[in-house]
Amino acid sequence: MKTHTTLLITTIAALVLSGCAEAQQSNSSAKEESFISIDDRDKFSVIYNDPFSYSKPMMSTDSRIGEALIKEINKSTVSIDFAIYGLRNQDEVINALKAAQERGVQVRGVVDMNVDGLNYYSDTPNLIDEIKSVKSDYKADLKKRDEGEIYSNPFWSAPVGFKGPVSCVGYSLPNNRAIISAQASREKIIFQGDIMHNKFFIFDRLTVWTGSCNISDSGTGGYNANVACLIRSTNIANCYTEEFEQMYISERYHKTKKVLVKSTNTVLANGTKVALYFSPQDKAADKAIRPLLQAARETIDVAVFFLTHKTITGDLIDAHQRGVKVRVLLDATGAKNEYTKLQFLREAGIPVKIENWGGKMHMKSAVIDNHHLILGSMNWTSAGNYSNDENTIIITSKTLSSEFSGFYQELWSSIPEKWLSGRPDPESKESGTSWKDGVDNDFDGKIDSDDPGCSVIPPPFT
Repeated sequence: MKTHTTLLITTIAALVLSGCAEAQQSNSSAKEESFISIDDRDKFSVIYNDPFSYSKPMMSTDSRIGEALIKEINKSTVSIDFAIYGLRNQDEVINALKAAQERGVQVRGVVDMNVDGLNYYSDTPNLIDEIKSVKSDYKADLKKRDEGEIYSNPFWSAPVGFKGPVSCVGYSLPNNRAIISAQASREKIIFQGDIMHNKFFIFDRLTVWTGSCNISDSGTGGYNANVACLIRSTNIANCYTEEFEQMYISERYHKTKKVLVKSTNTVLANGTKVALYFSPQDKAADKAIRPLLQAARETIDVAVFFLTHKTITGDLIDAHQRGVKVRVLLDATGAKNEYTKLQFLREAGIPVKIENWGGKMHMKSAVIDNHHLILGSMNWTSAGNYSNDENTIIITSKTLSSEFSGFYQELWSSIPEKWLSGRPDPESKESGTSWKDGVDNDFDGKIDSDDPGCSVIPPPFT
């Protein structure tokens, strides 16, 4: 995973937006969906992993999220289908899947692969070797690459010294003010493939395990802040199975996938409403997340790894301006991304805290008006909405929303008030155990003592 230095030009001025700026002002309401009722065997539970219980990533799968996954693998009797980004240092998961195969369970999988035939997670090849029925999006990525230019600057070239595509955006503020900005990366962004970024398992066509947690030492092993859910519902499992088989059987990935025929709206026996959105075909940001943000009246608490989406940022600013209490938690590495919207949110007056833990703030979640809960694998980015394979779940439940709010408050309170401005170096003594955890936390190719940020006198963090 690469990050790049950001060029940010921000102007607070009279409300005059140039042709490259996109003003975001909308007050549309969320639409009420029709839901299918199912019997009392079905249930929905949310599982949390805090970033405080571990000093480093763990090779054992003993986080609550990881334990729930292993338990479901071990008790499956008919089938296991999974779509995961990749796998690293989680032999317990591979061994459990092998044992399932040996007792006659059908095991099928889909993973990500870039145009070079590589996966970000180092043990993915081992997973493919051990579990023979595993496929990837490799051919789909090659086809897109061969179609030609992926990233371009349609209006002008990047400034001198900046080689990436320019992103231009503007937001209106009270008192006849506006924020206008252009952002670009120093390095040219070379297409390596759209990402099969899901993290879901389907057990016996009945139970689904999914969320923000990767199958890795820092995910299911612990360390990162993550949230997952366990859903027992034949209707929901069938929806995930249809999505899985688009990739596994039909070899449709990314923008070639079709919208599901089966209903994705379900009401569980306890009254919990669940709506599913698969990226990119369902446009989860446009059709699910944005309407909820636009309809919010009291509170919005957001916790996401990457927040670069222009119109979602505009919706958060609009909500703040109409009196909604908005708070945002961002990951320290995500906050230094070349197209982060951190500066815009803060300039608009929204409290944004940057985590200073050792592990990542890896969630892709929000709770709105203590009533709607957003979970899943999709970062709030254009790629997550329009290109990558993702799943987003919208839960309507005061009980689960209140439960999540308690966890969110714990995370928020753990971060010092000083990080309401500025941001900590994600690989330094300012970020928990990141300076001694054996992880390249800022993706610069340097770990712990080899990273300048971990030195006795670290250089200025920019």
